[in-house]
Amino acid sequence: LKANKNYSFEGCKLIGKGFIISKNLAKQWIKKNSKNEEVLRPMIDGQSLINPCRENEWVIDFYQMPIEEAFNYKEPLKRIRETVKPERETKKNQKLQEKWWLFERPRPAMRKALRGLSCYFAIPKVSKYTVFSPVDVSVLPCEANMVIASDDYYILGIVNSDIHRQWVKAQSSTLKGDTRYTNTTYFETFPFPQNPCRGEPPFAPTDNIVIQIRDKTTELHEYRSQQMEQKQWGITQLYNEYFHEPASKLSQLHKELDKLVMSAYGFKAKDDILAKLLELNSELAAKEKRGEKVIGAESPF
Repeated sequence: LKANKNYSFEGCKLIGKGFIISKNLAKQWIKKNSKNEEVLRPMIDGQSLINPCRENEWVIDFYQMPIEEAFNYKEPLKRIRETVKPERETKKNQKLQEKWWLFERPRPAMRKALRGLSCYFAIPKVSKYTVFSPVDVSVLPCEANMVIASDDYYILGIVNSDIHRQWVKAQSSTLKGDTRYTNTTYFETFPFPQNPCRGEPPFAPTDNIVIQIRDKTTELHEYRSQQMEQKQWGITQLYNEYFHEPASKLSQLHKELDKLVMSAYGFKAKDDILAKLLELNSELAAKEKRGEKVIGAESPF
């Protein structure tokens, strides 16, 4: 669906472990020369996304900087020259050899889409549960993550719902039982609710399903964060323990969210959800072909 284009991306692909440094080393370099802060950023990979209690590593990010400009950052460039450049010289890819100080794929389209957001939503490419988490936009998403360029918790609620999980499961490719999430297969094809607001703004929270989904998703996120911090668990362990326990608060919050999302679509419990989604997908694709407006992964209001 064209309406879902330019909202979902793979994280940056580095090709070179030397790009990754500790937070302490990054702070030392910044203390030595404040200019270094321009090319140093906290990063998140698949493991740190699953285990938010772990301290984020940092990354040397020259983005699309020419080599002449990169020389202005002495310590970071020295690190890349000594660690990444020798590794790149063993590669057959001539571009990797010549542009040894740059990521292989810096994802300019993703960076553009993230501008102005307070956070984005991310999921590991391979994970046991189809669960997106919000990440502060100051943190660079790197390898092993898929990203949705939105900070609207309504969108987060939709993609964390059972409806989206069913869509993913029906088309999923698996790795040792885990789901390999690909944005082109699962996200870009996914039909979002077309008339969730049921009226014109302004809305009262009790009347509008979008606001209710935002509120419930916020409640779910805050509960998960609190539990993981208290127990020093990652998100997989949290879901292993509680997601399939009907009396657990995690399970109950998901059920409450699922009920709201069903209402946003206008679906009923007796419906064949996958059949309904496929029908909606076909309907929206036909509308786009006719040049009609379709609601994708955008904020309703």
